[in-house]
Order: sequence, then structure tokens, then C-alpha cells
Amino acid sequence: MAWRQEDCILLSASGIPSPFEHKLQDAAPLMYRSLLDLVRILEESSKNCGKCGPDLWNYAQQIRAGLLNELIGAELAGAGIKASSKDDE
Repeated sequence: MAWRQEDCILLSASGIPSPFEHKLQDAAPLMYRSLLDLVRILEESSKNCGKCGPDLWNYAQQIRAGLLNELIGAELAGAGIKASSKDDE
């Protein structure tokens, strides 16, 4: 999104996805999968420490929720639907 605002030559201004945008869209599920795998590692690691484990677990849950919210928002935007935010309520 930031690249689009800066008129990056890799992104199409016409609304027709560029080859670069197609590559990003194709790779997005793999990137999210990798990030969710990282969250799972954080969750598993949190079980090994009684001192910082609960904080690590909470942090992992915040990351998971943020990733899922962004993914849902991107999916909605791809379908032309504006996601509601807490600011809209």
C-alpha cells in the first residue's frame, strides 16, 4: 500500500495488477503461513518458561490476531469491501 502511495513503478496505477503485484499475491499465502508458523513456535516456546512464558503467550496471541485481521482486511479490500475498524464505530 505504501508503495502505491509513492507511485512505485513496480505497481500499476491503472488498477490492472502488474507482474510484480501478481507475484506478491501468489506469495501472500506462503508468507502468512510462515508468519503463523513463527507464532506457533512462540506459543510452543512459552510453555517452557514459567517466568516469561505467559507474556510470550500473550504476545503471540496479539501477533496472531493482528495477522488475521490484516489478512481479512486484505481479502475484503480485494473484493472491493471496506473493512470496518474500531474508529468507525
